[in-house]
Amino acid sequence: MSTLGLRRKRARVDTNTAASSMEVEVPVEPPTRDASYYFDDGDLIILAGNTLFRVHKFLLSRDSSMFKDMFIIPGGSSATERTDGSSDETPLLVSDTVDAFRALLWVLYALPPDLQAYLANDKTAVDLNRIVSVAETTNKYHFTSLEAWSMQVIKSVVPKLKFTEATSTLLARIMTLAERCADSELSDTVLAAWEGLLRSGVNPAQLINVLERQGHASFIPLTYHAQLSTMKLVHTGDPGSRTVTLTGCEGLSDKHISKLLFARWSLEKEFLRLSINPPHLVRSADCTMSNHSGICARDWEKIWHECVNSKTVLTIDSADILGRLNAAQKYIPTATSSVRRVQMHANCRPKMEFAVGVVIKITKRNLVDHFQVPVGYGGVP
Repeated sequence: MSTLGLRRKRARVDTNTAASSMEVEVPVEPPTRDASYYFDDGDLIILAGNTLFRVHKFLLSRDSSMFKDMFIIPGGSSATERTDGSSDETPLLVSDTVDAFRALLWVLYALPPDLQAYLANDKTAVDLNRIVSVAETTNKYHFTSLEAWSMQVIKSVVPKLKFTEATSTLLARIMTLAERCADSELSDTVLAAWEGLLRSGVNPAQLINVLERQGHASFIPLTYHAQLSTMKLVHTGDPGSRTVTLTGCEGLSDKHISKLLFARWSLEKEFLRLSINPPHLVRSADCTMSNHSGICARDWEKIWHECVNSKTVLTIDSADILGRLNAAQKYIPTATSSVRRVQMHANCRPKMEFAVGVVIKITKRNLVDHFQVPVGYGGVP
């Protein structure tokens, strides 16, 4: 890898569809040529960070990418008349990091078998950080087909992640990508993986502080919810002079603790409401009961009350509303067999689990509302 001199210069490179431009300052240190993507027969030299890439313009121009427009100068000048990108001294400047731009070049130069391997059943060897970089840069530069490919790989790999210390940072990065691309399927996939991370034994308190510093609001409600299960109110002393101690909140600020205490009260109240009012049972199209509301719905009410009052559900922490609802949903077959004289139509019975599933989804979506502390609230209600 050789080191080259470079005069200080600025170049403009459009980086979004709003036609705004970003100025990238050439670093003071002389740049170096990339070991993998500096081709002798390349016809375009690009500087990312402090690394020079000599690549083939036709690869960057395909797939209706943004580079195709960048290579055409207004006023009829041909692309060959450009000075930016023609030499090491006058490279085309991009704002990407070296690793991000190298990831883009990897996917542009990859052979079909290389890409196909990433869609194989075995995802254990996938470098997910690189694929996320591919998705970010292909989205930025409008490589539509390659963006779709990278998103497909991410969706297939995320559910199989092995949780490590770096997983939270990677998932937060993927969620940012999902929000930027308005990909609700990827958002749901990442949230499910985040729940798995929380169940893996990671300390939620550490994640709360990191998430709030980085502004990843999507993960905060689930993380607060997980933190609730680690906190306990311990009562000590005589009845007349009893002391209440809060445990499991090490590393959290008073503001966090106040929010969590309010959420505990709010979630307990919400579960009580749900336990009294069974989720809406949608009538099956094949239900032949003339009095569906008087028979099927009535039986569902009995079964639901059996579920929410079962030992299986009540042994779960009272603030773990998602845990209790999931347990109640799984308990439905047992409750159905224990309730006497169930006359519900056979085709309506599968609708019971569906009804609870809808409530779980709504509760998860609205979880953030329970952590909105009213003005003036300062402790246990």
